[in-house]
Amino acid sequence: MAYTTNYIKPSMVGLPADLGKAIFEQILNTPKPDDEKLEEQANMLEEEMIRIRCLEDEHSFV
Repeated sequence: MAYTTNYIKPSMVGLPADLGKAIFEQILNTPKPDDEKLEEQANMLEEEMIRIRCLEDEHSFV
C-alpha cells in the first residue's frame, strides 16, 4: 500500500505580529549575493576544466 504525504505551504497568518515583522526585516536586510564574484569563480573553474580536458586529449592514444 502506497502512502502519500501532503505538504501544506506554511502561512504567516498564525504567527505573532512581532515575529512576522522580524522575519520580513531579516529577509529585506539580507545582503544580495555577489554575482560578479560567483561568475568569476565559475569562469575560472570552466577554464581549468577545459585546460585539463585538453591535456588529457593530448596524452590519449587512439
